[in-house]
Amino acid sequence: MDKNKTRKWSFNNMKRGMGIAAAVLAIGTSTTVVAAQNTNYFKMFFDGNVMNSAAAIDQVTIEQGIKMKVEESIIGGKSAIIIASFERENGAVFPEEAVIDTLELDLKNGASYMVEQRVSEDGKKLIAMFDVDASSSLDGEKVTIKADAIMNGETDEKVAEGPFKHTFKVKDHSDRLTIDLTTKLKNEKTALKTVYISPLGVGVEGERTDGNTSYLPENTPSVKVVTKDDNIVDLQASSTSTTDIGFKWQYSLDQNGNRVFLDSANIKQIMINDQVVNVD
Repeated sequence: MDKNKTRKWSFNNMKRGMGIAAAVLAIGTSTTVVAAQNTNYFKMFFDGNVMNSAAAIDQVTIEQGIKMKVEESIIGGKSAIIIASFERENGAVFPEEAVIDTLELDLKNGASYMVEQRVSEDGKKLIAMFDVDASSSLDGEKVTIKADAIMNGETDEKVAEGPFKHTFKVKDHSDRLTIDLTTKLKNEKTALKTVYISPLGVGVEGERTDGNTSYLPENTPSVKVVTKDDNIVDLQASSTSTTDIGFKWQYSLDQNGNRVFLDSANIKQIMINDQVVNVD
């Protein structure tokens, strides 16, 4: 793969930072939910109910008196949302201004991600949410969350001395469909190979066939979800990223730019530029 290609990302409706350079960024909190149920930690970051298929990872790491745990995660092919917590082993509360310093997500094959963090309402946990696009499948991947320290964001005083590190393994929650579709949008030609359907939305993966394989497509096809009761949800792309075979569009927004969470068990068809992909 072209060395330059692996560094290219398209920023549609969400800001993204590359790998270890990811900063603490705010995420739009409006969401649209298609037949879903809520989970507590997802609700901290998204204004609405969120899929009940979020998985907890029953593994805890304790370092320097700080207990780290992945509270919930949804892995959808080469995209993920991972929500982790930091709390004091003795149960003491954090100051309202507490922040996790130099918070990073380390994956073997690299990823682009953004991260937001908050102090829980009772002050006992710092909660971090990673929104991830990876270059290869995340299924079975070992992921490490790292941080330097916990600080008081107003005074710059250290609340807890690090460094901290928590490693865990993730499991994919998506349905993966092999397709063979071609698209031509303006002067760009693409061959679409794979569709990932998960609560996080729809991922469409392929490669350019117009000779410009070192560049991400600038144009995106229309993608619609048809539910089993024949409702149609028109999705918008939130990101375009490189993968190990070419590129991937992630469709996870509605027409108003709000985050969409899908009930993948209720999806009958995916329409890509009016070409129908049957899900079951």
